[in-house]
Parts: sequence; structure tokens; C-alpha cells
Amino acid sequence: MILDKLKNNILFKNTFIYTLLKLVNSGIPFLLLPVLTRFLTPEDYGFIATYNTFIGLLSIFVGLSMSGSVGITFFHLKQEELAKYIGNVFNILLISVFLVTLLILLFEPYLLEKLKIPVIWLYIAIPIACMQIITGINLTLWRSQQQSKPFALYEISQALFNILLSLFFIIILHYGWEGRVMGSTSAFIVFGCLSIWFIAKRGYVVFNYSTTYVKDLFKFGIPLIPHQVALWTRSGVDILLITSIVGVSQTGLYNVGFQFGMIVGIFANAFNNAYSPYLYEKLKNITPEVQVSIVKFTYIYFISIIIFSLILSTFFVWFIPIFLGDKFQGASQYIYWISLAYAFQGMYLMVVNYIFYAKKNHLLSMVTISTSLFHVLLSYTLIQSYGAIGAAYASAISFFLTFILVWYTSYKAVRMPWFSLKRCYEKKW
Repeated sequence: MILDKLKNNILFKNTFIYTLLKLVNSGIPFLLLPVLTRFLTPEDYGFIATYNTFIGLLSIFVGLSMSGSVGITFFHLKQEELAKYIGNVFNILLISVFLVTLLILLFEPYLLEKLKIPVIWLYIAIPIACMQIITGINLTLWRSQQQSKPFALYEISQALFNILLSLFFIIILHYGWEGRVMGSTSAFIVFGCLSIWFIAKRGYVVFNYSTTYVKDLFKFGIPLIPHQVALWTRSGVDILLITSIVGVSQTGLYNVGFQFGMIVGIFANAFNNAYSPYLYEKLKNITPEVQVSIVKFTYIYFISIIIFSLILSTFFVWFIPIFLGDKFQGASQYIYWISLAYAFQGMYLMVVNYIFYAKKNHLLSMVTISTSLFHVLLSYTLIQSYGAIGAAYASAISFFLTFILVWYTSYKAVRMPWFSLKRCYEKKW
């Protein structure tokens, strides 16, 4: 009886598919780590981490969180109007690409000095960031329509294409860290173009300029720039600080350990992909009974993800010396703290959706900017005192602080009975 109900429950069904998808999607490159760590050095992984950090920063300014705005607006507009809305997304995307290119031209000498990568990769990062945003819009549409199967097929295909090309460039052509970057670049560009085709084929893009929609996109996205930069700071600044203070080799070890720890984040994001559309729909016509059930479910989730992170990281610490070989054994020291940090991020995802739904993103930016500044100072201090492990300590502390403050802010944005525990337990599930 219970199993039959779960099979017919759209939230459970989509959560299962998204979680399985994330496991497969991340598991493909993860399972190839024993191969890659025997062809690449910790220094190679350090360069890869630095470059991916740079792309992550560019994506914030190129994308302006527009895929998130599409996900919210999907539930408020008919398809014809949504197509015009997405058409204006593409218009803004072209402008932002142009402006970011000018900024890179302006700061090129400084970027080359800090990143220590060939100049061509600075400019290749721009189309990569652009295609990531377009792919994100396509996936957001599928997720909002609760079409988890095409979503899954697309993600898995992209991951396979990415890793197979990377293996070809690294193992056959011996390109080192650049081979890994070439593989991911090719995958993002090819599948970004496919996303444009999918969006257009389904009738979700019409190029009809609308001042109202442009203002709405800017109203949603611009206040989130500080928020997104703040979130990028959590991992991006750590990579740069470890490179400059400890060395690029330790950056590589930290990056590998980070990949194990962030498995918890993969589960959390997979669940959130299914949960956020479900929550937005419930919030449209919320009742006290539904409020109570959502709060109780959220508390159970909080406890579950903490326990899950501790169990998973214990296994990984034991397993990593066998899995990666001698060169990367030092990566195991980071896993506990990074896993715990991503458990806190999973808890954050459960409460931040209320702020997005209320479109009070400026409140979110205030929290994340302050906690990110705190993270930078804490990370710098702890790395100076304890080495690269200090970055992992700082991540766990600052992620927890962010969760607490965002939780409080979400309560101000959308009133939920978070602190009426007695009422929650008196009600039936």
C-alpha cells in the first residue's frame, strides 16, 4: 500500500529519477578518477580546479541567474508569454557576453598572472559559460514541466560525451590538464547548441522585445549577483588561497577530496530539483495543514542529510587510498569537513526556495554577502594556521552560518510554522 502510494507520488518519483541521474551523471567521471589520477598529477588537478573556478565566476555575470527566473516565471505565464520571456533572456545573454568579453580584455594581464593559464583559455571560458546558461534554461523547462526522463537522458549523454572526449585527449593524445578542459569545453558547446534547438522546437522562444520582461529579469537577476558571487567565494576563493599560500599541488589534492565530499551536495541538489517545483505549486494555495506537513518533512530531511554525510564520508576516508593510488592519498583529510559543509548546503536549499518564490532576492544577497566576507577572512586565517585543511574547516563553519541566517530570512519572506513544534507534532502527518 505505502509502496504503491510512493510510486504514484510525483515528488517521490521525480526525486528518485533526479537522484539516480545525479549519481550516474557524477558517477561516470567519479568512477574514472582511478584512471585520471594515474595519468594526471596533483598539479594538473590544481590547474583544472583553478580554471573551473574562473568559469564559475564568469557564469554569474553572463547568466544573471536567468534560468532561475525562468523556473519561477514558468508557473505564472502561459506558454506564449513565457516564450517571449525566454526570447528576452537570450537578448540579455548576448549583451552580457559582450560586456564580459570587454572586461576580460581590460583585465587580461592581471588574470594571466593570477591564473597562470594560456591566454586562449581566458576567452574560451566565455562561450563555455554562455552555453552552460542555455543548457540550464533548457533543463529548467523540463524540470518545471516535471519531465524527468528527457532531463535525465540529456544530462547522462552530456556527461558521457564529456568524459569520453577527456579520456581521448588525456590518454591517447597526452594533453594533460588541458585535455580534461578540452573535453568539457567540447561537451558544453555541443550540448548548449542542442539546448537551443530543444527550446526552439518546443515553442519556448519568441524574439519579441518586452520592457516589462527585461525589467523583471534584471529585478530578479541583478540583486542575485552579490549572492552568487558570495556563493562562488565559498569554494572559488579557497582554491585561489590554497594555490597562493600552500601551492598548486595541495590545490589538486584539495580538489580531489572536495569531489568526494560534494557527493552529499549531489544528492541534495537532485532532491531540490524535484522538490522546488513541488513546493512552488503548494505555496500557490497553501493551507495550515499543508504548512505543517511541509515543516515536519523538512525537519526529517535535516536530520537525514547530516547522518547521511557522516556515514558516506566515513566510507570514503577508508576507501580513498585503494581507489586513487599513492599520489592522491592526502585528499582523504578533507572529506569529512566538505561532506558536512554540503549537508548544511542541502539544508540551505530547503529554505532558500521560499525567498526565491517571494522574489525577495535582495534579502538573500544581504545574508550571503556578509557570510561570504566572513568565509574569506576565516579561510585565509585558517589556511595560514593549518594549511589547506583550514579551507575545509572554514567551509563547514560558513555553510552552517549561511543556512541559519537564510532560514531566518525565509521565515520573514514566507511565514511557515518553523518554530511551532508543538503544533507540528500534535497534527497528523
